[in-house]
Amino acid sequence: MTPDPSAAFLSITVVGGSNMDVSAKAHSAVTAGDSTPGSIQYSPGGVGRNLAENLARLGACVQLLSVVGDDVFGRQVVTSTAATGVGVDAVLTITGQRTATYLSLHQPDGEVAMAVNDMDILESLTPEVCAASPALSDANALLLVDCNLAQPTLAYLLGLKRKVVVDGVSVAKCRRLVGLLAGVYLLKLNHLEASALSGLPVDTPEQCLAVVQHFLDGGVERVIVSHGASGLAWGQLGSEPFFRQSRKVQVVSSTGAGDALLAGAVAALLAGKVLKDAVEYGVACAEITLSSTFANSPDLNDASVRHHMSKNA
Repeated sequence: MTPDPSAAFLSITVVGGSNMDVSAKAHSAVTAGDSTPGSIQYSPGGVGRNLAENLARLGACVQLLSVVGDDVFGRQVVTSTAATGVGVDAVLTITGQRTATYLSLHQPDGEVAMAVNDMDILESLTPEVCAASPALSDANALLLVDCNLAQPTLAYLLGLKRKVVVDGVSVAKCRRLVGLLAGVYLLKLNHLEASALSGLPVDTPEQCLAVVQHFLDGGVERVIVSHGASGLAWGQLGSEPFFRQSRKVQVVSSTGAGDALLAGAVAALLAGKVLKDAVEYGVACAEITLSSTFANSPDLNDASVRHHMSKNA
């Protein structure tokens, strides 16, 4: 994204998961215990890595701190990520461990039917490893972290008192944030993660608004809570939360849409946009990604997002 001349456009350091996505899409409804015809594809993924790639595609200066195994998947992940413009010098190769892998099965409508992740290698991304990485040497860079990281690593990174964006990742992993959120610049969760982290029901638009306010009251500066096809709620300190209903879009695959939403919002905020406009930009990124078979749409760039927004205005 081309930055607003009036805004100080910061560089971004992403710390989080990198993995190989193995994605299967069934041609008909999946039946448990039976083999279902469909298509299978491999592509680099991981929440942190996806965020970094999307940000680079949108024109941000971004580097990735992550780990991969010394294997074919690891080499492909690093090479493919670098080709999108992400700085990968801080991605560490861990001998003797498998590159993280995310296996997902999608129904014909693109929705995830089930998924399994193998992320044990991320335990290697310890506070000590992070502290020694040159990727964290620029104290002025925005720090974007995902909850694939172990709780001690999250506590270390959030304790740096930097401008930090946090992605909850999953119901199980977002609970690692308990007690760590005060002062976070932007928190992005889906409704299931928001419920797990807050203990509140998040089933309706009104409940989405209430849970956004809950996190704002806890000291988070900005909050986005997505609720799939229903829409999303967002808010910031000093103003009332707002719920935005989703447009109907054709869904090829839902994998990566949340990452695109957050990457777009972050890019827009760092370009000087207010949160409302940043959310709209992020939604456009998510809609473009929903129409792609890949977790990172090759069609995602600032020009395509602006065209998409003008077309749907």
